Amino acid sequence: MGSDPLNKGDSSVLKRFLVPVSECEFALNSILDDLQSDPWPHKQGCRAERCSGTALNIAISLLEAAGGASRGSRIINLLGGAVTVGPGKIVDENLSEKIRSHLDIQKERENTRHLKPALTFYGNCAARA
Repeated sequence: MGSDPLNKGDSSVLKRFLVPVSECEFALNSILDDLQSDPWPHKQGCRAERCSGTALNIAISLLEAAGGASRGSRIINLLGGAVTVGPGKIVDENLSEKIRSHLDIQKERENTRHLKPALTFYGNCAARA
């Protein structure tokens, strides 16, 4: 029987993807310096598609596989707007739907329909992290 490469005891596979900041700081800073506006157009009257909830879920899964609570870790999530696709979605892509405000949440208005699923999703992410 072969061993599972993502077994928490075998981190050799994960070392190809996760390294200490001191080893990748220059490359990370170069990537951040070279960032440009998104060249992919989005539909007129729509928000850009953002699936940051999915990205966060994957990042937490990688940290769990790398040893989880036995190591100090950090996830840096650089957001450019509201999550519009996938788990953690807080607003639809259509710009005619306004992003909810605190008053909307207090009065449980119609535009808060994504609130409860998003709270559940991010609560689960927080518990895992």
